Amino acid sequence: MSVIDNYKKIVEKIKFTCKENNRNYKSINIVAVSKKQDISKIRSLVSTGHKTFGENRLQETIEKWSESDRKAARLHFIGALQSKKIKKLINIFNVIETLDTESSAKKISVLKSQNFKIPKILIQINIGEEPQKRGVLPSNFSDFLNMCKKKYNLEISGAMCMPPAGKSPRKYFENMRHICNKENIKNISMGMSNDYREAIICGSTIVRIGSSIFGERRL
Repeated sequence: MSVIDNYKKIVEKIKFTCKENNRNYKSINIVAVSKKQDISKIRSLVSTGHKTFGENRLQETIEKWSESDRKAARLHFIGALQSKKIKKLINIFNVIETLDTESSAKKISVLKSQNFKIPKILIQINIGEEPQKRGVLPSNFSDFLNMCKKKYNLEISGAMCMPPAGKSPRKYFENMRHICNKENIKNISMGMSNDYREAIICGSTIVRIGSSIFGERRL
């Protein structure tokens, strides 16, 4: 199947899931994860009117996305956030989904004070409390959120998580919803190709779907 056919199939599944769970399909933002995908596939999807894409490497994004391609899209950064790269990232990405350290929050705050245009920012939560993964621990989320807002004067637009691989994601998605509801966080980025429908049932507003749209990634 083509990229466009795959995308249409995903859209229909999301619409069906929303209808079953009394949710508005328009409240779901599909981030087409285009990391390690050819720009020709990406342009094919842009031709359908889809504009939101996810990338996880700064250098790949710079090399792959021309300025005109970027203007036609809305790019989400979904990779590990390094404070030393933030200045370049904010010039390319519309959304950063992976804020998880004070040093990065401080760097963004400094750039904001210098009148740089700051992307929308989501905080990454390590929802499974996995030592090998980045993200703010659930128990620390409230303090981290308040620090970003009060100490660094940042607007936080939402939160993102990735449940542990190989485990049923439901309890992690439900915990994520609970954490976000408690802090009045409206935008919840959770759910990928293998579990996006369950994520939507649990309240996700942003789903990050790659292989189910684009197929296998190039090396």
